[in-house]
Amino acid sequence: MLTTEFLLRNQYSKYGSWLKAQDPQTLHDYFGHSMGKKSIDNLVKKFANDPKNNHFLVAKIDGKWAGTIHIASSGTEIEFGVIVSPKYRKQGVADTMMDEAITWARNRHYHYLFMHCISWNRPIKRLCEKHGLVPRNMMGDSEANLILQPPTPVTFFKEQMTVGKRNWLALIRLQRLNWS
Repeated sequence: MLTTEFLLRNQYSKYGSWLKAQDPQTLHDYFGHSMGKKSIDNLVKKFANDPKNNHFLVAKIDGKWAGTIHIASSGTEIEFGVIVSPKYRKQGVADTMMDEAITWARNRHYHYLFMHCISWNRPIKRLCEKHGLVPRNMMGDSEANLILQPPTPVTFFKEQMTVGKRNWLALIRLQRLNWS
């Protein structure tokens, strides 16, 4: 079962550990260059020192991390960085996270969403196009942009339904632990 959750600031190191467990090609496709363990540690430390502008949505399948979106904000702009482990690709993980993250951003009154797309990462470009982000070529790579619509009662309801599902699943897990 695919579930999602936002990390708390004290959980950001889990993001770093998960990144370091990814294969070199996955990291290269995500960052656009090689990324060592020390660089990942420094990056995560930077994010943890600025939790107001850095958020992480994690997707799990049967309790195992399948993918993440790093959400970085500045003023009314927001940037997403999407990564899915190879084992969990083509299962709707990125699509589910994008849908939830866009709703989350709209409900917090962000106006502009963008994603950097590495030229050879075709799946991320397709994901951007599917969610309405328009790619703009920049020396081989591209930046995909979307003007976010203001929140509506429907977007608030949609987010609350997601939160309700999380709470319901957490309650079931707790009950299973108590029955053991």
